This record gives sequence, C-alpha cells and structure tokens, in this order.
Amino acid sequence: MGISCKNVHATIGDYQRNYLYKVFIENVPAPILAKFPNALGFQSNVDIYNTKAVFPDRKTNKITIRWAGEFFNIPGTDNSTRDTNFEFFVDEDMWAYDFFSALKDLTGNEENQAGVYGVQAKFNIGVAMVSVDKETITAYRRLEGVRVYEIDVQEISKEGDNVNRLTVNIAWDRNVNVPNKRGKTI
Repeated sequence: MGISCKNVHATIGDYQRNYLYKVFIENVPAPILAKFPNALGFQSNVDIYNTKAVFPDRKTNKITIRWAGEFFNIPGTDNSTRDTNFEFFVDEDMWAYDFFSALKDLTGNEENQAGVYGVQAKFNIGVAMVSVDKETITAYRRLEGVRVYEIDVQEISKEGDNVNRLTVNIAWDRNVNVPNKRGKTI
C-alpha cells in the first residue's frame, strides 16, 4: 500500500475556490437610513457590487516563558488582523458610493469631522465561503462592530474604458464563526 491517495476527489471532495464567496451586510446602522434611504435595498444586493473581500484570519500571540534553562510557550492575546479593504464596482446610480459614504460619515464627516460614537455607527458584515455548486455555504464568519474608515474611488480618466471601483477600508471589533450557516443554501 502506497502513501499516495488514489482518488483525491472521492476522499476529500473538491477544493474550496477563492472566488466562490458571498458578502452579506447583516444590519444597517439607523442613522444611515436618513442619509441613504435605499440602504436596505443595497444591503440585500451588496454582493452583486463586491469584487474583493477577505475571509478573516485568526491569530494568537505566543508568550515564551523561560525558566530553569528551559522555555515553554503559552497563548497570549488575540493578534488577528482586524482591518482590511473591500472592493466594489461603482454603479451609475452611485448606490455603492452613496452607501459607503454614508457609513464613512459615521466615523467622521466632511462638514465638521465629527464621528458618531458607539454602537450607532457599527454594523455587521458576513462573509461566506461557497461550495463549487455556488449555492451551499461551506463556512461563515461574521465581522462584528464594523466601521468604515476610508473610501477611495480609483482614479478616473478619459483616456481609458475601465470600470470604476470603490475601495472601502473597514475595521471590526471581532470576527465570529457562525457554524449554523454551514450547509445552508444562499
């Protein structure tokens, strides 16, 4: 008997593809609805606009204790990345731009540089890995306490014919595994 696997697909199934994911905005902060009345419509269709996201990492700092000529390691604080950029298409109606601009204004607006403190400015984003059948959730992470800190529209130019994209810098308080979403259809 050899050490190789004769039929990988039958043994472990298909490999997860990095392009098979879906982004959900699970809730919208109340102050957004006043500035962007279409927020709930955009919230349910945000994945159509999304081109780049992140499935959050999980890291723990290692603390090394030296004692009597030996050492051992114990787990320390959480060291997971808690900020990243998501990328979205900018549509002609400017829904993506308006939605994320309104969220950005909650962390500091152009008029008075003031931000909304506390939970009124936070929302949750769900990121689901999706199976090759493009219907079944294989893993789901919830980014809780998300705030938008920067929005950046890529350079515009009359010399090209590219599609405009919006980069949204977000940070979150924690990411949580949601195992009851696994196996559900989208």
